[in-house]
Amino acid sequence: MTTVSTRKAERSQRLLLGANATDAAGRSLSDITIDLLFVGALGATAMQMGMLNALGSLAFVLASIPAGHMVDKYSAFRVLRIGLGAKLFLLGCLAVLSSADALSIPMGMLLCALLGICNVFSETSQTTAVPQLIEDDPENRSAGISKPIASLSAADQSMTVVVPALAGTGFALWGAPPLLSISAALGLLALLMALRVHSHRPSQGPGGTLKPSAEQGGMLAGLRYLLRHRLLLAITVAVMFSNLGLAIGSSVEAIFIINELGFGEFGYGIFVSIGGIGGLIGAAVAGKLAGKFPPATLLVYTGSLQAALTGCVLAAAYAPELWSMVLLGTFSLGWGIIVLLFNIAASSWVVQIVPEHLLGRVLSARRLFTFGVVPVGGLAGGAVASAWGIAAGLLGWVVAAALSVISYLAMRGPATR
Repeated sequence: MTTVSTRKAERSQRLLLGANATDAAGRSLSDITIDLLFVGALGATAMQMGMLNALGSLAFVLASIPAGHMVDKYSAFRVLRIGLGAKLFLLGCLAVLSSADALSIPMGMLLCALLGICNVFSETSQTTAVPQLIEDDPENRSAGISKPIASLSAADQSMTVVVPALAGTGFALWGAPPLLSISAALGLLALLMALRVHSHRPSQGPGGTLKPSAEQGGMLAGLRYLLRHRLLLAITVAVMFSNLGLAIGSSVEAIFIINELGFGEFGYGIFVSIGGIGGLIGAAVAGKLAGKFPPATLLVYTGSLQAALTGCVLAAAYAPELWSMVLLGTFSLGWGIIVLLFNIAASSWVVQIVPEHLLGRVLSARRLFTFGVVPVGGLAGGAVASAWGIAAGLLGWVVAAALSVISYLAMRGPATR
């Protein structure tokens, strides 16, 4: 029979999911609107757009460790509310400035950099909050953690597929100020839901102690824990190579499809749409698969499939036109499903094995590796493709995807289920 405590925990889980989905919708809408605003209304150059993207990546690097420390020190729920409130204020500033034609490129970059920092705090808080909404039932704890994280990831994926398509049409009809206002309204709704999310139980450290030691309480404790924990480091390196490969591939994929294969912008749009469909399928099945298979099994299988799918892209460079279309369609559909499941497996596993009082700092420390490698991969992919051709860049993607699984298997220690 469902207890009052269980019902309250399930209600908080639903509210957290709703806050995450609404926040993801607002974030996706503001991201595409800001890009269109910079290019269309402000006349930003390619260099300035590159600086805008670099500032977003830099936010993850600079804010990750402080975000994790604050989440562990002041509670995930409090930091989540502060992060969402700060984002609401910044989006309001962007909406007002753009409406008054008072927004400049430097001011826009500053506000976007601050938005990126707020995203780090809110995303770290959302994941860290999950274990505090799960009952202390050892038999069901793994599935209890995996399913909410799968739902959070699925909501993010769904919003990144659906919202950009609507944003482009909305921008053409109404311009930036109304869309930024809608983003702010979504942020307000997310904040209101987050205010109603409460911890199901106190966060506890090893042995049930509530007060961490001096070392465990330090800002760099998460990084130290990550580097000393063999399995955790293996999972992190696997995700790092996966993201590295994706960054390499992203730097050459559009040029490859549009110019090298001659499918043009329309053809590229079709393959992106197929990838979006794959993402929606992945979002629909993520929760069931995450609860059905152990994280280790899911990580290895989806990592191996990533390597196989990137091989399809490389093979398309040497295949006849019809087979190139088939290979790219297979890749686009499969990639949206597999990458989502891969990331869910890694995230849910990390949450299960890390002590709760260190979880925020460990998640933030992982971001230094898993997100810090993204700009490196983008630069490397462009440099390799420029020096040795597009196929060499695609080969780099395949190698990085393969290293994701190989590094995990080599580093994990004794066989893990």
